[in-house]
Amino acid sequence: MGKTNNERSDSHLQYQIIQEPPVPDHLLGEWTNDGVPGTRSRLFLPASCRTLLGDLSVPVMDIAFLERELSLERLHCIERWLWMAGRPMPPRPLHHQRLLGREIVITESMDMHLVWSKRRILVKPIPRFLLDKGFWQTVLRCQHLPDSFQTPADTNYGRSGYERRRQLWRIAHGFLFSYAALVAYESDLDIAKSIGLVPAHIEWPAWQGLVRHVLHVEGENSILQSIDERFVYGELRLGRLNKIYRITQGGSAVVRGYLSEWATYGDFFNDNLAWLAGAVAYIAIVLTAMQVGLGTNCLKDDNAFHAASYGFTVFSILGPLVVVLVVFVAFCLAFVSNWVSAVAYKRKRLGEVRSRAQLPYNRS
Repeated sequence: MGKTNNERSDSHLQYQIIQEPPVPDHLLGEWTNDGVPGTRSRLFLPASCRTLLGDLSVPVMDIAFLERELSLERLHCIERWLWMAGRPMPPRPLHHQRLLGREIVITESMDMHLVWSKRRILVKPIPRFLLDKGFWQTVLRCQHLPDSFQTPADTNYGRSGYERRRQLWRIAHGFLFSYAALVAYESDLDIAKSIGLVPAHIEWPAWQGLVRHVLHVEGENSILQSIDERFVYGELRLGRLNKIYRITQGGSAVVRGYLSEWATYGDFFNDNLAWLAGAVAYIAIVLTAMQVGLGTNCLKDDNAFHAASYGFTVFSILGPLVVVLVVFVAFCLAFVSNWVSAVAYKRKRLGEVRSRAQLPYNRS
């Protein structure tokens, strides 16, 4: 026998848990809490954003925009392998990043946040809307209900809407969690404000209050249960991300990786052939030593040494040639892949532009 409306209402009150926003009140001032984001929310958005077709548009505070702005899709694809790219620990503070000689470079891509290579680390500035409690209550309000439980209230967003908001909440909370580690000292806050990572008006007492809210967890739960799994791992090494992405994703990822480490083809050859010069120098030293050994009385009649010298001589001739050939083949694959992608995008893009302008489309 089905439940009555009163029984369903009681069950709803029993199981409904409203997640408390991990930010304090009025960190950025008042919010127009009228059920939807107010006009003031536009001040928190970028001036423009790109659509899937590459067009520029004025951003609107909705779930679709937030899913693009906070997207971790590429990292979710390789989530099970993230332990190979970084340790399961919070990132080190900003002052320590500088101590390591790393340049702090701004990125606006969430999936590049805390990715490092050589002498730089990429850090995403905190979007202002993530510092406003009203945004969390109005846009990301998220209700935890048992999977088997549904109420008429769910029709507001649908189950998919609830799950999407819950995922965004976990990502946003994890992002703020990473900043709780990056800005641990007042000197870190000074660094963050000087390079535009946090709003300049936030003072140290306000930041301490924010961190307390971010790290506060109800009951005996761990903070790691409230954030996206990506943020369990702090700093991720780009070189290893590229290898993981090429091996696991296939297709164009084999050539492009997670993020290309080479701005030009010259950089590609420099990185892949620079080590060869050192290897050739070592080979030259070994060949010289073998030549000297063959002239000594102890080794000139040693058949094993003669065989080793012969094998290493052949290797010293063919080895560098094979390496150069492999690098050249990789270059050709990258060049062809980039060319094909550029031509395909050009045709798609120009076709879209011309169809909008109602002009005939030339396929040549």
